[in-house]
Amino acid sequence: MWIAHLANSLNVMVLSSWDFVPRSYVPRERKWTTIRTVSEDRLSTPAADPTPLVLVVDDDPDIRTVVMTVLRADGLRCETASDGASAVERALALRPQLVLLDLTLPVLTGDDVFARLRADLRTRYIPIVFLTAAASRTAKIDHLLAGGDDYVTKPFDLDELSARVQATLRRARTLGGLNPLSGLPGNAAIHEAMAARLQRGETFACIYLDIDSFKPFNDHYGFTRGDALIVALADSIFDAVTAARSDVFLGHIGGDDFVVLCGPNDAESLAADVVRRFALGARRLHDDADRRAGGYQAQDRRGVRSTLTLASVSAGITVGAPDRSPSAAAVAQAAAEMKTQAKARGGGQVAVDRRRAAPARGSGRPADRSGPLPGGRH
Repeated sequence: MWIAHLANSLNVMVLSSWDFVPRSYVPRERKWTTIRTVSEDRLSTPAADPTPLVLVVDDDPDIRTVVMTVLRADGLRCETASDGASAVERALALRPQLVLLDLTLPVLTGDDVFARLRADLRTRYIPIVFLTAAASRTAKIDHLLAGGDDYVTKPFDLDELSARVQATLRRARTLGGLNPLSGLPGNAAIHEAMAARLQRGETFACIYLDIDSFKPFNDHYGFTRGDALIVALADSIFDAVTAARSDVFLGHIGGDDFVVLCGPNDAESLAADVVRRFALGARRLHDDADRRAGGYQAQDRRGVRSTLTLASVSAGITVGAPDRSPSAAAVAQAAAEMKTQAKARGGGQVAVDRRRAAPARGSGRPADRSGPLPGGRH
């Protein structure tokens, strides 16, 4: 009965699972939507709905229901988890734009969930808002300093919770946000990461990855499968980095372009592994007949109909260092040049910048001093 009452009026404050206190003011008008129990699979229909997805994690079913109802009324998509282990599993599978996280959870505590999500490159940048009964000043400060994006205590005001969620999502978008397909940060964060490494005097490799013939694939199979191909590349990068146990920064420039910053000694093998994993994983996104034929008929970028090979990815690698890279922009330009050279070889290739110093401004494209690596298609 109380849920039905809630649907008619949100003029309440949540105190506990069964205790609601009327509030004196008239709540703002809400647009109600049908509550769905759909579990989106990001691989089968990735980002088909651009509406932000919020994962609500709480072991109290009534809290989950009321929060989900409010956020869906605000036009957001919601999924839920009732324990810490399922929260980690669902966050990795769904890559939500925000996680509302209770601290007192069975199986894994909220702090355990937070640590695992921040440790995994696939979920490291997802905003996390704590929603908990731990109301002490010390708890708030500790969790915010640890990297939490906001901290809401129970009992909570529904309108305030909604406003804090919207503000966190808006802040993420304003600061460059996370790509909804990959969950990775974009251009501003990539530039900042490279500039910080140069400022610290570090030497690092920059890998620029780009899907070969992506536009013809997208035009031929449709944008939904095109999005799935981008997700497949993101997952290939995640898996390769995890297998290499390398300390890296991952960024999604946009579209089908990705950047990996890693140690110079790891770059070539890491890039080759991404190329190999993607070639295998992308096969399932082609039609059966195209897989059997080893390619498909489509128009290329010049509008000429031709036979294209199965999806592959090319990578360009350069090294950034204070003595050879005057700026983050110079590193990015050199990596893009290497990527272009890799793609010119026919796809599924890795090109490595062997120059000892950055080219002078206006010197044009450098000579090809790169070489193919195992794992690409030759």
